[in-house]
Amino acid sequence: MIQTIKIPFGANYIKQGDTIPKIVFTFDAGDDIDLTGATIKMQLYYDKKQVFAIETGAGITILSAKVFEINEVAKEDNTFPSGVLIGDLEITKDGDRLTYFNVEYTIIKQYTK
Repeated sequence: MIQTIKIPFGANYIKQGDTIPKIVFTFDAGDDIDLTGATIKMQLYYDKKQVFAIETGAGITILSAKVFEINEVAKEDNTFPSGVLIGDLEITKDGDRLTYFNVEYTIIKQYTK
């Protein structure tokens, strides 16, 4: 069964229109993965419609062979609908594509404008 990463982590939250801080993912040293030369893509959907798409060089940065980050989302770009956004994250290297985990973002409605 594929793992689901729920964002935000812990007691944090994401409000519509707020800046979303960067998120760093680190694979364990023993994991059979090398991100060197890989392409990473992530897409999020709400009500069966794509609301967010990023990839290496445009929202995702590979930091090392085992570490990548989802870059900060500026408040102007956080126009997500309130609710639960679902999607996944895939890594492609040497023609092999693998979906590593599902992603779930919970967005809380912004009342103050």
